[in-house]
Amino acid sequence: MSGPLELAWMLLKANMPPFVPRKIDDQLGIGSYRAAYRLPGVGHTTKYGTGEKVADTMINYGLAERHPEAFVSEQLHALPVRESDLPAFTMQARPSQVDDPNWLNNGRLSYSEPYMADEFFDYGADGGHEVMPLTYTQELGQPIDSGDKWGELTPHVDLRDKVRSMYPLAGALGVGDTKPENWAVMEGGLDLPELSTAGTVKVIDPMFDYPRRRPFYTPEFMREAKRFQQDLPELREFAEPWYKGLDQYEDPALAERMMDTIVHNEQQNLQNILSPLNP
Repeated sequence: MSGPLELAWMLLKANMPPFVPRKIDDQLGIGSYRAAYRLPGVGHTTKYGTGEKVADTMINYGLAERHPEAFVSEQLHALPVRESDLPAFTMQARPSQVDDPNWLNNGRLSYSEPYMADEFFDYGADGGHEVMPLTYTQELGQPIDSGDKWGELTPHVDLRDKVRSMYPLAGALGVGDTKPENWAVMEGGLDLPELSTAGTVKVIDPMFDYPRRRPFYTPEFMREAKRFQQDLPELREFAEPWYKGLDQYEDPALAERMMDTIVHNEQQNLQNILSPLNP
């Protein structure tokens, strides 16, 4: 990680300390890997999740450093309290979502990636959290909900392709999952009226390694791709804040082994994401 990027990373973490949600109604939303919360008067969200897809989190961090008008990074943190003191609802959907047929495991986060699901499927069997909680924070924006037109595939593809066209590097990285819920209204963002007329927007939770065409390897693109890869930290370095909180877990040795499993297996995910940058 270069000096300026490392300094920016440290300042962001200092300015967005994680908080513990007070009640399930503080929840902004929940996806496959994380649940996000807000508190009145706090200008950032805190998320608790499984740690899977941390390679995507790091790629988004790198894009946000280059294009802050479009991408919003997440910062990783040590768990702010003892694992046993984190409310039981933290990684559960709101009661109104539990009956959604798309939700498995009764609305609770569970491991989705085989490298975690196969080995750690019984985490929390003694009555604790069903996944090991890992902590993120992110700048808060105004959430965006899908309207009727987003029930069709076409507007999703059009929006994804627009982002890829505006940011060829992101396109080469296979940016996707750019549905409205993964954007927020924020100052200094992009003017995309198809998403919101309340203000400019930024993408807050994209994923990568979706099907894409290999890029045109122009000299300009190659310079940008080289700089992007050089400025990325090592994945273990990126995840270091999680390791600093090992003592917060009921079984620190198990927590370290689970973090090592995530980092080791996400290396392949990272390689898959970055592969098209290099001819």
